[in-house]
Amino acid sequence: MNASLLAHLVREIRDDVAGRPLGTPSWFAPVLAIPVYGRGHLVAILESPGPFCYVVGDSPFEGAQAPARMRMLAGATVADVRLEDARVLRIDAVTREGDDVSLLIAVFGSAGSASLMRGSSTVETIGKGRAVQMDAAGTSSAAGGAEAGPPRPRTRGGEATGPAAATVPFHLVVHGSLGGAAPASSARTDEEGAQVFGPFDSAREACASLGARVLQSAHATILLRITRPLRRRVDSLAKLAVNLEEDIARAAQHAEVRREAETLAAFQTRVPAGAASVELPDVYDASRVCTIALDPAESLHVQIEKRFRRAAKLERSAEHAMRRLKLVRREHQDLAASLAVLEGTRSFNEALRTIEAIRAKFDITIDDAPRAQGAPKKKREAEKTYRTFDVDPRWFVLVGRSNFENDEITFQVAKPTDYWFHAQGVPGSHVVLRPRGGNDGPPARVIERTASIAAYFSKAKHSSLVPVIYTQRKYVRKFRGARPGQVTCEREKLVMVPPLVPEGADSG
Repeated sequence: MNASLLAHLVREIRDDVAGRPLGTPSWFAPVLAIPVYGRGHLVAILESPGPFCYVVGDSPFEGAQAPARMRMLAGATVADVRLEDARVLRIDAVTREGDDVSLLIAVFGSAGSASLMRGSSTVETIGKGRAVQMDAAGTSSAAGGAEAGPPRPRTRGGEATGPAAATVPFHLVVHGSLGGAAPASSARTDEEGAQVFGPFDSAREACASLGARVLQSAHATILLRITRPLRRRVDSLAKLAVNLEEDIARAAQHAEVRREAETLAAFQTRVPAGAASVELPDVYDASRVCTIALDPAESLHVQIEKRFRRAAKLERSAEHAMRRLKLVRREHQDLAASLAVLEGTRSFNEALRTIEAIRAKFDITIDDAPRAQGAPKKKREAEKTYRTFDVDPRWFVLVGRSNFENDEITFQVAKPTDYWFHAQGVPGSHVVLRPRGGNDGPPARVIERTASIAAYFSKAKHSSLVPVIYTQRKYVRKFRGARPGQVTCEREKLVMVPPLVPEGADSG
């Protein structure tokens, strides 16, 4: 974004937004929108054809949320708006909790960024551009880049074409493309092929006019990204339909294979031993002669049996493929029609609603939740549901509910010095006995109670007495080829106990 245009925009909006509360930021990469109550939305487009910044009345989209830490701006009061490092827009604010924070929006180079700062610490950064840093004195710094972005005001033929004077109307001259946005009816092309927009009476008006066109391209980029899984599904269904048609064509050979099998079975006495091929009358048409290839190394009855089995298999696969092809064609037709409806939507918000309807109808999951720049993808952690029991004020046990949890509590949760219990010779839960402090071994009554729990959570729970083995966790290991829950142990001891759960124990 042109530094002169940004500087004039900041001067025009500073007094307008100072003292105003902020709403919840919205982020739908590459567009960041920050509501300013009573004054519209501050919109920053951080990627091509931006980066660009402007103020508009309506939100550029609905339903999108910024990362959780960026949402701490909601309810914050603007203290100041100023420009730093020529093209870094800085918004100082005070949160509801009384914390001083700063939002630094960099709009230079080929890609911008927005960094939320608390003091000199970065709370969150979004956008592909390099994050803006701030030193202890509160001064921001960022690595610059080549000027990029649509507006490049200039003076031509004595006419003021940049916002050099607030009282003089000016034009904006754009060199290059606005990213595919349709040229405005108010725009004209100069002798060098550049688009000329205006005249404008203020930087705010100029930025809003050009920003609407930049946003149009940004919306197209967003829709292209979030509809990619839908379009991939359409392509995948088309390829699957072609493959199924080929499978059906191959399976159609089942009639010929069966004809060969029945012909060989009817005239097998005419087939010489070790023959590589044979000519025999067709059992269905005596005037036709069948030439059948044979395997000299294999007995004839085996070849006949193989042909019958292959014919039956091909016939079944043909029926299955035809049923599946019908379903695939129907889904492909419905999804292609839905995408055609999407292409005909008149607004970005309408397109988003259409996409949500398509997702729900075709059960297509799209992970479009924004992440902070450079942040690793978070793995979804399974909810920990294993049981816990207090067997003594100093000892408690963990009990797995599944084979995967058995492995988890044994090899990820338990320490090498913890004690491991399992009912002998029958399937059951892994039970780990853990101390709440101290290095002493468990007393006999704690071992018996833990063994009773291991017996209760096993297939032998209805027996009067159950043999239970126990050893320290460090003597339990997985063996090659073991499935989840399967282990081997050493130095185990055996106790005979009744399967019981202590009364009043917490089994949450």
